[in-house]
Amino acid sequence: MHSVDLKSPGSGKKLGKLGKAAFGAFLLVGMTGTAIAQNMIVRSTGPSAKSYPAGKKLPNNAQVTLKKLDRITILGKNGTRVIKGPGTFSLNSGATRQSSSSTRLSSFINNRGRSRARTGAVRSAGVTETSVTPKNPNLWYLDVTKGGKFCVSDPNTLVLWRPDYTGSATASIVEPVNGTVTEVAWRKGNPLKSWPKAEAPLADGASYRVIGSNVEKSVEVNFVMLKEAPENLNDAASALIANGCQSQLDLLVETLDDGSSANEEQS
Repeated sequence: MHSVDLKSPGSGKKLGKLGKAAFGAFLLVGMTGTAIAQNMIVRSTGPSAKSYPAGKKLPNNAQVTLKKLDRITILGKNGTRVIKGPGTFSLNSGATRQSSSSTRLSSFINNRGRSRARTGAVRSAGVTETSVTPKNPNLWYLDVTKGGKFCVSDPNTLVLWRPDYTGSATASIVEPVNGTVTEVAWRKGNPLKSWPKAEAPLADGASYRVIGSNVEKSVEVNFVMLKEAPENLNDAASALIANGCQSQLDLLVETLDDGSSANEEQS
């Protein structure tokens, strides 16, 4: 068993390929409308899902016909919009708007752990306090609670992220074929840990089981190595869809969508 205690990602060298000069800058350009010429379906459920699969691109003047229980999320030049059936909808009309600010997206792409959302109680008027779990601040951080395929743009900068970092914790990374176990440890208050690439090498198709001490169940992660970092929002969504990296796609959509009902349409 290997034991490693790696430092949290440094602000100077981590995720260099995803810095403002590359991915982040192109992403922000994409949100202003110059990088996204078409609308892309990023999530689709209901009886018409086969007709409107994730990854399908639609021109700005397209009409979408949905049946009862259909629900699709479309990524366009102004952000995301959710359309619910039944009904026929024109993509060049409706309450399409930019649902995420440049600052919010910049933080999502470039956050290196210096700004940390804390787990805590939130009180609304007339509502009992509820516990809010922090959301993964970066598209390329590996959430230790999420399994399945995970797209990696740079194996040298892969970071493990844990949602509950109120105390110290450990995780065991198990290679399922030979059973090799590598342990990592987080200090209290730190959500980030560099992936131990020397002890647990990364390659396209590599699979590991991650067992966290503060996680309800272990997860199996199957890595997909992207040939190059996506240069805009459209390319990022396309890469995640094409490679089946669903948890990252969900995170991307949730980050773009501010949760307001203003971008949800139904007849």
